[in-house]
Amino acid sequence: MTTPHSVVVKMSKATRLLLGSSLCFTLLVVWFAWSAFRAAPPLAAENLRGAGLSISAAIEQLALAGPPFLSLARYTTPDIAYFALVDRQGVVRFHTNPGLIGQPFANRDSISFPEGISEQRDHLGTGEEVYLLRSKVHADHAEYLLVLALHTYRADQVIRRAKTGVTVVAALTVALWGLTLLLLFMLRRDERHHREMGRREELARLGEMGAVMAHEIRNPLAGIKGFAQLVETATDIEQARHHAEKIVMQSLRMEALVDDLLAFARDDQAERQICDLSKVIEECVTLLCVEAASQRVKIELDASSPVKARVVVDRIVQLLLNLMKNAIQAMPEGGLLAIGLRQKKGVVQISIKDSGSGIAPEYLQRIFEPFWTNKAQGTGLGLALCRKVAEEHGGSLTVESTPGLGTEFVCSLPVAQ
Repeated sequence: MTTPHSVVVKMSKATRLLLGSSLCFTLLVVWFAWSAFRAAPPLAAENLRGAGLSISAAIEQLALAGPPFLSLARYTTPDIAYFALVDRQGVVRFHTNPGLIGQPFANRDSISFPEGISEQRDHLGTGEEVYLLRSKVHADHAEYLLVLALHTYRADQVIRRAKTGVTVVAALTVALWGLTLLLLFMLRRDERHHREMGRREELARLGEMGAVMAHEIRNPLAGIKGFAQLVETATDIEQARHHAEKIVMQSLRMEALVDDLLAFARDDQAERQICDLSKVIEECVTLLCVEAASQRVKIELDASSPVKARVVVDRIVQLLLNLMKNAIQAMPEGGLLAIGLRQKKGVVQISIKDSGSGIAPEYLQRIFEPFWTNKAQGTGLGLALCRKVAEEHGGSLTVESTPGLGTEFVCSLPVAQ
């Protein structure tokens, strides 16, 4: 059964998981976008350089076709803003703008023939930024300076996409964290709601426990009071001893109630030990053999093979004794109590089966509820305590019953690795 406390624990885990996942996703996306943004300018420059070298090689091949560079007039690509061939005297021998052919090249005094290539970004008179590449080409048995200007908008598209990607990532990150904060707010609200529900359930359980304790303690106290008054008026020692025995019985009943309450309320954190459950079961059978014989109950034990589990021995003994005593009490006219131990797929199964009258179907769903009992005497904590002990060890406790044929409880525990 899911408790409010377990729901709150699951919500806290979900909150941590949500925050951790959002943080990891954000860091991953930001790193990816920043890496793409930083790699965009070098990539654009490399694209421009590659295009410039390819076009300059094509121009040189066309220039070799012979003077006066007629084939160059027909050469054009979308990437070229302009290109020119300048001789060593600074005269433009070819230009994509025919009107400049034969004219002195601008900045004539600064003309130099690079050994390899020189590249830079420059601005045209229109304000457009271009990629400017200078290199030497050979044509018509002479050496010329090639000045090649390329449009940058296609290469710079990589940079624009990277900037757009950073903007989109920033927007998505803000949206993600907005959604995360909204979910956190809703989780916190539900967590507070379940805490409040848990507190109310605890108060209701405390009230129920108080009512049960008041009822269960009142009867023994009334008996103790009555027998104590009889002791005062007893006429002989035998009569007084008889009344005193009744007082002791009622006191033991009160002590058993307190022990059950303490055992149920305790959250055992004792160190667990690896032990042989077959030995533990044999010890429990030994403790109950006299009581079983007095009830004409025959015990059949099938637990010869050693099976080990990591348990708190005292709590497992308490679980087994409760189940065995309930089975014996379910057979007031005598019968058979079959106890088995087997290991199956990493799980230890302890079965306790009686041949009593069984449990009515309408009661079967409630027998593990705390403080519920259909007996004339009892606190209704025995089976609830048994299930709690089994779940504390990472196991479970189940029941199957057929009216008139008997009842079988099966306790499953993890096998010790």
